[in-house]
Amino acid sequence: MQCLTSLRHFFHLICVVIAVIAVLKSHQVQADLFQYTDKDGTVVMVDDEGKIPSQYRKKVKNSRSSSGGDRYTGVTVRGNKVLVPVTLSFRNETIQARMLLDTGASVTTISPQLASRLGIKPEHTSRSVGRVADGSFITAYNTVVDYMQVGPKTKHSVEVAVLPMNGPAMGFDGLLGMNFLGDFRYHVNLGSQTIEWVQH
Repeated sequence: MQCLTSLRHFFHLICVVIAVIAVLKSHQVQADLFQYTDKDGTVVMVDDEGKIPSQYRKKVKNSRSSSGGDRYTGVTVRGNKVLVPVTLSFRNETIQARMLLDTGASVTTISPQLASRLGIKPEHTSRSVGRVADGSFITAYNTVVDYMQVGPKTKHSVEVAVLPMNGPAMGFDGLLGMNFLGDFRYHVNLGSQTIEWVQH
């Protein structure tokens, strides 16, 4: 009789453990995405409500992704441009930036303004000269940042080129190039304004 009681307790414990695992898994595979429209009419999607400017919080639309917080990253789509929230770190500075996803750029580039915010000085860089699409030459200043992060994806010791960005305001801080993107598998969903990271 005592053996039967112990066996019942054992099976009850197994059921409790399975239930707990199921609950934890359900929390892991759901993530909130928040969407708002800024003053320029651009629809912006973020994965953290704290990133939404206070003036837009009353008009936020909330949706729940069923595939995991580590699987989706909210981006901003403007026409055919995909603007990605990127964290960059250089020595003692860690900065949030918005960069244009550019699969045609072999190296990630940043603006002089972003370089200044990161504390990158001329003595931290090496000078190079490259030819751009129109055949003209441009001077770049290359350095290596400690790491770059987009959503759940992080890469350490990433080369970046500091390039001047002439003309009207671009609305972004640089080009997110293939020396970061090439390390990961992903899909861009323009409709939901997200990057879906494909698990290896």
